Amino acid sequence: MREADQGRAVRPSTRTVAQFLTEWFVAVEASMDATTWQNWKDYAKSYVVPHIGAEKLQRLDEPQLLRLYAKLLTEGRIKKDRNFAMYRYWLTHKVDAAPPGPRDVSNACGTTIHAARAAVRRYQAGIVPQRVDPGLAPKTVRNIHAMIHRALVDAVAWKYTANNPASNVRPPKRSRARRTVWNRDDIQKFLRASSRDRFAALFLLELTTGIRRGQICGLRWYDVDLDAREITVHDNRVVIGGHARDKAGGKTQNADQTIAIDRTTSAALEKWRELQNEEREFFGTDYHPGNYVFTFQDGRPPHPDSIRQRFDRLAAAAGLERITFHDLRHSYATAALKAGVSPKIVSERIGHADVGFFLQTYAHVLKNDDSEAAEQAAAFLFGDGFGSSIAPD
Repeated sequence: MREADQGRAVRPSTRTVAQFLTEWFVAVEASMDATTWQNWKDYAKSYVVPHIGAEKLQRLDEPQLLRLYAKLLTEGRIKKDRNFAMYRYWLTHKVDAAPPGPRDVSNACGTTIHAARAAVRRYQAGIVPQRVDPGLAPKTVRNIHAMIHRALVDAVAWKYTANNPASNVRPPKRSRARRTVWNRDDIQKFLRASSRDRFAALFLLELTTGIRRGQICGLRWYDVDLDAREITVHDNRVVIGGHARDKAGGKTQNADQTIAIDRTTSAALEKWRELQNEEREFFGTDYHPGNYVFTFQDGRPPHPDSIRQRFDRLAAAAGLERITFHDLRHSYATAALKAGVSPKIVSERIGHADVGFFLQTYAHVLKNDDSEAAEQAAAFLFGDGFGSSIAPD
């Protein structure tokens, strides 16, 4: 009666979790970032609705959410591990140094010929895939929890349910596994191997700035000042539902900024712009508008996924350890720290919103310099010959 007097009474309802989520995604689409909205919708469709979608919304409780998270952590992955299956077939059918071709691998493992070709190139380059865990990563489950919590906050506000069980549930701990990065020799080897690729300047810019993939694909020439050797990172080219879209603004507040580029990168961009201007003149009015820095011959900007796939092929051809395109960002940050650049400067350059999180992420790199820091500080304090004056007889 008190809740009714205060306008907080919740009427009994048979509305299911799936029905509520369908209504909720329509209602919040205009108020959410498009990438987040699409990711959360995919989470709901793939991981939430199949497990608890038929449950009545008002009966959803904490134990059900905990069981959902536990199941997703152990067996939640939907995509089958095709890569490891292809490698196992390719390895077991090698005869006298004549392994099966992409068509054989494709037919045996039920994959596309394109996936099989890329896989065979990796295996021939000595890149051995690791078996993928059947469960989801803790970070993914944490993202799913964030989506459920936000949705249930609105469910309570809309008086669809009396409480939010996600508020009383702790999501899985975030894993702190180190990202695989390339060292200086690896980076130089990749840059030499990709020097004749059309997007060589793109990879060079990525490895000397560490900006995000969407930012480098969405970079426009009016945001590049080669005379001052600066770029302004603002526009993003993101993937939503498999399609590339332009999006104004970076991922975080610090992502929108002007950063300096080195002389080598600036010279590479100048040479690339000359080639692009020749292509623009050749295509004339058929040249794609947009003024993107990195384009195909007719001015069309690349799909971010195509850049990732191109990077994978070039890295495999160079015989380098396989890392993701996003790991180039970590490779740059690690190299900059080892070169002695201030952690605060590196954090600002790559657009981290929280310097404290940056220090946690790269603590292993900074720890490696601890011994050198001790010696440098002592040398400054004591100078030469001080140690002998206090040494015991």
